[in-house]
Amino acid sequence: MISYIIEVAILHLLFYGIYKLMLAKETQLSFLRFFLLGSSIVALMIPLLEIPTSSESVFVNLSSSVYPTFVTSESNLTSASTTWYEIIAIGISGFFAVKFLTGLFQIVRYHQNSVKKHIDGIKVYHLSSLETSFTFLKWIFIDSDHFENPSDIVRHELGHAKNLHSIDMIFFHLLTIPLWWLPSIWLMIKELKKVHEFEADAFALNTNSKTYTKTLVQCTLRAHGMNLASSFDDAPIFNRLNFMKKMKKKISNWKVASVTALVAISGAMFACEDELESEIKRIADESNQQIDYSEDVKAALRELQRNNPNVKYTVVETSLDNEASIEKLNTYDPGQIAKIFVNKEGDHKSVVMIVSQDSELFNKAVEVQEADYENEVFTIVEESASFPGGIDAFNQYLRENLKYPQVAQDNKKEGRVFVQFIVEKDGSLTDVHIVKGIGGACDKEAVRVLMNSPKWNPGKQRGKKIRQKMIQNILFKLPE
Repeated sequence: MISYIIEVAILHLLFYGIYKLMLAKETQLSFLRFFLLGSSIVALMIPLLEIPTSSESVFVNLSSSVYPTFVTSESNLTSASTTWYEIIAIGISGFFAVKFLTGLFQIVRYHQNSVKKHIDGIKVYHLSSLETSFTFLKWIFIDSDHFENPSDIVRHELGHAKNLHSIDMIFFHLLTIPLWWLPSIWLMIKELKKVHEFEADAFALNTNSKTYTKTLVQCTLRAHGMNLASSFDDAPIFNRLNFMKKMKKKISNWKVASVTALVAISGAMFACEDELESEIKRIADESNQQIDYSEDVKAALRELQRNNPNVKYTVVETSLDNEASIEKLNTYDPGQIAKIFVNKEGDHKSVVMIVSQDSELFNKAVEVQEADYENEVFTIVEESASFPGGIDAFNQYLRENLKYPQVAQDNKKEGRVFVQFIVEKDGSLTDVHIVKGIGGACDKEAVRVLMNSPKWNPGKQRGKKIRQKMIQNILFKLPE
């Protein structure tokens, strides 16, 4: 949740910057309103999307590069407590929620206490003590005795009602409840109110342009804090008069195209995953597939080892997108690829192969990595790096040292964290970083515990110690 909110905030600030730099002085009101509303909705949706990028098939020896999933247990949970800044944040959000509901209640009371009447055939709700006018949804509230030409004011308010401007305000003020700390929310509300007033001015001018400008100049009303409503004096009078002169000007096509491209690029930057993230997400959706292969693969591997006790086999996996690639694999003789298993999921095909370690195919994959033993980082190895004492000892280390972060518990955050690291030739771990996480403290805790890990037994390739890249899969899961 925290990572989602951060991404929303960054996108929203970026979109507001685009608006101020490229659109704020334009007069195409419908486009301005669409951008302010649409960009806010897009900022909320993009962090929820994941767009995997296509990539060429890559052979990865998963059995040697990925350790089994570690599942957090109750012993990793810390006692629940709420920090003072969380209490303050929740309190402020509660204040804005109460303010929102109070505004709605006040408008309903105005509606109940008003007197229905018609001005120029338009139904309005008269309030003698209001001393202003405003619109909420289809309701037009006005103190008609307070205006010299109330019909002009009513036409303006009718413009708000026809365009349903209150819906925009409700949406944005709902956003202020969780995102009250985000300045672009309040700045966009200010910009949107200007657009609303200009649209209402345009509607009133089309109805009666002779007296409307005079009424606007004579207007000395004061705002009454109706945040959810649209009021006649929400925009400065001189700005509105100046805007009326330029209202017919259309926005340039190149500017529309540029803004659209900027929004699309910004969204893609946050939504796209790289190749490794896409592959790990696929692995995470399966139950520890990297170690626990299907029964068919296990049975085939046992049979091959029984029939050929002097041959060492390695299970490798790849992703293929077309039948031609699979046919190419079938051209290898049994000495190259002993067995092929194809799992089809729509257009995606996951291929698991049992390969002889003496085969040309395996040797080619290894030879590419043997060019420089001093600096090369291996993934396919003959003898994989391991934690002293094996997998059980490694899991015991995690159980004793990994703590479920309190902030993650409070936010009910669960999920898999994939940490990639390199086991150096001396057994130390370097380049520890997250390749697919769930955000916030869980990612940091996974990195911390691995960086503090004891030295490992380094991997070996043809009897020589090598540097090996590995991935640890940690599942943070709260007890039922």
